Amino acid sequence: MTSESDGKVQRQPRVGMVLEVKYRNAGQFLVSYCTNLSRGGLFVSTRQPEAVGTELVLSLRVPGREIPVVLRARVRWSRAEDNDEGPAGMGLSFADVDAVLGDHIDTLVTNAEPLSIDLVGRSDHASAHLHALLRSLVTCQTRQLALRPGVAQTITQVDLVVVDVDGDPKNALELIVDLRQRAEPPPILALCDARDPELRARVGKHASVVPTPVDKRELQLKVLETLGQVQFVRTSI
Repeated sequence: MTSESDGKVQRQPRVGMVLEVKYRNAGQFLVSYCTNLSRGGLFVSTRQPEAVGTELVLSLRVPGREIPVVLRARVRWSRAEDNDEGPAGMGLSFADVDAVLGDHIDTLVTNAEPLSIDLVGRSDHASAHLHALLRSLVTCQTRQLALRPGVAQTITQVDLVVVDVDGDPKNALELIVDLRQRAEPPPILALCDARDPELRARVGKHASVVPTPVDKRELQLKVLETLGQVQFVRTSI
């Protein structure tokens, strides 16, 4: 692991934004997600960061651009494992951003707003851990809601709803169906017992399912995949 204090570029105004990024690694074409963007560079969430100094050609899906933008970048630092400073990944510096995307990034940084995520279900130690995980992964505001009658009416303008199905499967499924029937339904991730395939199948008709016990990396990828699409659409409007 390379120390994060080694080789970091001068910090510039940045935004916590989830964007899809593609790059080639040892002959493989990989898809990951940028979770932090500035004119100087970006952070890419990955469990297999490249070596410091590696040059990459990125294809970045940027709001406001009809086709992905191709940029050259260099790995400046890496974090091989999740720790108190953040998730695993690598910090990249752009080589030619001013000519390609500089002004556009400045506009995104200026206009960006934090993502909003509602967590519905049991309020316990596991929920507190989930709030912390989400906030370490992306720049967001999280809110805990109890799974009670009328909770759907309190879920309005939100970028992601995470529903704990295990605590109360019947009411959780009713909530998910209610949300999905809206004219503009929010994206939903459902935490559902891996040992109950019938329940998972029923829930999976209406939401993206993350089996429990939750695998941290699987949850991270599901969240980034969902928010990447949400933020691309929202910021492009």
